[in-house]
Amino acid sequence: MSKRKTSQEARPVEPEQAVVAPDGDVATGEEAGAEPVREEDLVPGWLALLVLVLLLAVSALGGFVLRGILVKDTTVTRAGYAVTEWEAKIQSNPDDVQSVLSLGYAYQQDGQFEKALAEYAQVLKLDPQNLAALYNTGAVQLELGQTKKAETTLWEVLKVAPDHALAAKALGDMYIQQKHYKSALIAVDPVLETRPDLADLQYISGFANEQLGNKDKAIERYRAAAQFDLLEARDALRRLGVKE
Repeated sequence: MSKRKTSQEARPVEPEQAVVAPDGDVATGEEAGAEPVREEDLVPGWLALLVLVLLLAVSALGGFVLRGILVKDTTVTRAGYAVTEWEAKIQSNPDDVQSVLSLGYAYQQDGQFEKALAEYAQVLKLDPQNLAALYNTGAVQLELGQTKKAETTLWEVLKVAPDHALAAKALGDMYIQQKHYKSALIAVDPVLETRPDLADLQYISGFANEQLGNKDKAIERYRAAAQFDLLEARDALRRLGVKE
């Protein structure tokens, strides 16, 4: 973290220009030549001290904020705090699976994808069938454009957990983008056999079936998705001239 600037570095507001009174006391320009100040007009000492402390605090904070803008200091994000926290925790117990997994996720949220992959790999060494580490590895690989690696990883997830909806959806979306519609069906349809309530997967299956010319099946899937208020499914039904 960059060093916080002092109040002098922060350039606090200059006090009103002072002049030397004839008797040697310092007075402001307005006070020079004015009548003597009465005792009841003086500000209590405790109040003056409080105002001074508040002004110094505001000046110091202003300097810190301005420095962040001017020299482009790295913004401290919530994910950045999490990274620091979990890095400290695993120093005392580097083989704690949950801590290593949490650090990997913090890296992922902070956009440090290579570090995230390294932590997930460590988790999988300690726990080869850890679904969270396995799925997140695939998600990061997709983020990095490593589609072949991601495809392999996500299928590994489905081998361990055949009803893993997130892995199925990630594969289905990827195959739809690649126009591999049969592969999309292979990825999502088995999950729908046990989880027909998953509107996103119903839509993917509907779209793939539509592209393959299976209109009746596509309508069936779109209707199932539309029951959960998925707008894309409703649009697809209208496109096909079908009423819900």
